[in-house]
Amino acid sequence: MFRYLIICLFIALFAVDGVAQVTVGLHGGANFSRMDFTNNPEYKFTEIKAQSGFLGGVVVQFIPEKHAGLQAEFNYSQKGWIEMDTTMGKELQYKNKLDYVELPILTHINIGAGNFRGLLNLGPYLGYALNSSTKLTNLQTGTSQTTKHDFDNDKDNRIDFGLLLGFGFEYRLALGKLAIEARYSIGLGDLNKDKASQSEVSQFRVLGVLLRYSIPLQARESKTDQQ
Repeated sequence: MFRYLIICLFIALFAVDGVAQVTVGLHGGANFSRMDFTNNPEYKFTEIKAQSGFLGGVVVQFIPEKHAGLQAEFNYSQKGWIEMDTTMGKELQYKNKLDYVELPILTHINIGAGNFRGLLNLGPYLGYALNSSTKLTNLQTGTSQTTKHDFDNDKDNRIDFGLLLGFGFEYRLALGKLAIEARYSIGLGDLNKDKASQSEVSQFRVLGVLLRYSIPLQARESKTDQQ
């Protein structure tokens, strides 16, 4: 599936190269993610907390219009959640971690005029889990153990997808753009195939913060664009 999406990106690049501004850049920051367990009685007495992780990758923007275009990203995203099991006098902490490669395809809008502008990104993303692990800590004794999870095709969904909304600000320099963005993504997939009921759903909820720098591949903006 990733192969077909990348092919589509190259087609889009050649299609708009003559009429659009194209910029390429890097961004990096942090994820703050948690898991939303819906209709799952197993987690009724378990506290769920957010876990932090790295978020970053490559960004390509195609801007055929003055204030709107397409933003494609190829990201490395660390997600996870923390479970606090305090039932029956236990003090157990489970730190669950999954590393994904993700491909968001976003509508990009810049707001305002001049060098300092607002920005809005909205669209779907597709992710694939590279690895998974759980760190179990007994808070009473201080002992911990990390277990690597081997994916089972009958029980685990390594594909994740959802919707992403980001907003922030960008500053246009003599060469390139510097941007800061906060984003929130809602997972629409289901992490777990092995469930007692089809109504049970395990989905990520992720808050991200990013700092991005990008440079144009060709100079297109005129004085009118800067107004």
